[in-house]
Amino acid sequence: MKSPLRVPLVLTSVAMLVSGCSLMNAKPPVPDDWTPRGSVSALVAFAPGGGSDRSARVIAQGLNELHAGFDVNVENKEGGSGAVGWASFLSEKGNGNALLVAETALNTLPLAYDVPFTYRDFTPLVMFAQDSRMVVARKDAPYDTCADLVEASRKKPVKTGSSGKTGADSLVIAEFKKNGGRFSVVPYGSTGEVLTGLLGGQIDVAPASAAAAKPYLQSGDFKALCTLTDKRYKDPVLGKVPTAKEQGLDAQVTVWRGVLAPGGIAEPQRRYWIKAINKAMKSRTYRDYIKNDLLIPADLSGQKFADYLDAYDRQMKEVYR
Repeated sequence: MKSPLRVPLVLTSVAMLVSGCSLMNAKPPVPDDWTPRGSVSALVAFAPGGGSDRSARVIAQGLNELHAGFDVNVENKEGGSGAVGWASFLSEKGNGNALLVAETALNTLPLAYDVPFTYRDFTPLVMFAQDSRMVVARKDAPYDTCADLVEASRKKPVKTGSSGKTGADSLVIAEFKKNGGRFSVVPYGSTGEVLTGLLGGQIDVAPASAAAAKPYLQSGDFKALCTLTDKRYKDPVLGKVPTAKEQGLDAQVTVWRGVLAPGGIAEPQRRYWIKAINKAMKSRTYRDYIKNDLLIPADLSGQKFADYLDAYDRQMKEVYR
């Protein structure tokens, strides 16, 4: 006959063992005065040289100029229109020494494809800039405005380029389709490749960032058909280009750029990075970046950035219905 005490004793021993293992594996709480130390990665899910990469290097330089005991290094993990890099960032959950510099496609990619993440898997820190797009054509193109372009495309699809299937270029095409336009799309790896394709006659028109398109407008190789901004650019060259809305088209594209952290970081870590990024945005490097890249400065931090992403996601769901 078994001892009546044996089962309770065994259960007590197991409970003590599990409790001991839990204590051994438990992470110490993050102190309120937490600061990063050593190397901090800033992930970009696109190739070097593009708009996302440039913005990441500007933010990294601004943070490093704080001389706060850490060194931010940009890491590029391209592929799948951002999917490869953003999926890999899931593994950084809880890591306060990792940052993600991202943009609009973080909202749009999960709406169009089956990927293992959404923007909600990460921690919004600071939205530091907004961007838009304009549409350019070769100087001898048979249309002078975006209204002309949409009208011509109704008769015969116009060939355009797009850098990414769910990025800013795709949003321009979606806006024009909403206005009755028809387009055949040639995929490219970057805005630079799209503009090279236009220059070589491979496509008829190209959506592009204002900073990328401006040199071609100044050289006379391209003409601007419209911008997808709310108001005209405050620029001697681009200020002459009307918006799509001025041409009677219900079309506008806004691209956000921001910094996020992994999901599951501690509140002191979130607070630290928001404060540090806001300091970095006061640097000359950041101010020159906004001016030279013809961007709209933005400063939405923490919950305000999170609320913006929620609202933007609802807007994008309408686009990708």
